[in-house]
Amino acid sequence: MSTIEIERQTSCPLCGTAGDVLHKDLRDQLFGAPGAWGVSSCRSCGALWLDPRPTRASIGEAYRTYFTHAGRSGAAALYDGAIRRLARERAAMVYGFGRPTPGLALLCSLATRLHAGLIDQADLLIRHLPASALESGARLLDVGCGHGEALGFLVSLGWRATGVEIDPLAVSAARARGLDVIEGEIGSAGFADESFDAVTSSHVIEHVHDPRAFLAESRRVLKNGGTLVAVTPNARSELRGRHGRHWLELDPPRHLVLFNADNLARLAIEVGLRDVSVKRTARLASFVHIASAGIAAKGGYQLGGWSGWRLWLEAKILEARMIRDLKRGHAEGEELVLIARK
Repeated sequence: MSTIEIERQTSCPLCGTAGDVLHKDLRDQLFGAPGAWGVSSCRSCGALWLDPRPTRASIGEAYRTYFTHAGRSGAAALYDGAIRRLARERAAMVYGFGRPTPGLALLCSLATRLHAGLIDQADLLIRHLPASALESGARLLDVGCGHGEALGFLVSLGWRATGVEIDPLAVSAARARGLDVIEGEIGSAGFADESFDAVTSSHVIEHVHDPRAFLAESRRVLKNGGTLVAVTPNARSELRGRHGRHWLELDPPRHLVLFNADNLARLAIEVGLRDVSVKRTARLASFVHIASAGIAAKGGYQLGGWSGWRLWLEAKILEARMIRDLKRGHAEGEELVLIARK
């Protein structure tokens, strides 16, 4: 693998304030990208950022063996199918997309009572958008759509959905599913002002060099009254405090900026969005705990690998407690969901 060209980022990408070095000499423990990386913490807004970081021209090297290039195992495919079925029923029961299926709706309700974390997985597939946002012919843009799992589901709900994705292999996979996907970044896709009724992104904003420009461009292509949803890891996560430099979501050199609820909301307001709210979720908490423990113990983690019943049970108990504490308002959560309007 070739080397990655780097650049320094000595001040906070969000507010320009100086920072303190949090971690040094971090390595890519997931996909083997070359280089040693540092993470700094902003003294003012609390953002975390990568310093040094890959240049725009070379960051593609960090994704050569990324998970979007890997196939899904049979078990993973079955799980994905179950989540889509649950999401469809939840879309009907909670979000207003059609009618619930008798019997199946009850089964899904029981499943979410037994495993509350399934709700967060289903809500992400729906992109947290209610049916009231879907008027006749409503258009949706999913930025960083990957191989199109969520995009295809949104189409099935009735959206005229388009995706944007920089990874050419993921674009090919999404197009093979019959989806409308443009290769490139949102700013280079050529969309006219106010083209979409909704603009969504899941775990994208932390990968971009200029998050402010990313949100501003998302707002530009959004119609007046339209909804923006952006999902990203939480820099104040309980699991970051537990795992430190081994926390999975540091993910050097791909995660360039990590947000907390306050600075994410502030950035949205600064680019002109309104009715801004940031929801916290425990989605992926059990997975992040298992992967972070693997990085600490073995110096890496193989996605989809089995780490044993003890760690799995520990992770599920941790996730259930986090979900309970979030409902009581006593937890930061693992993930942030920005919801705003233009």
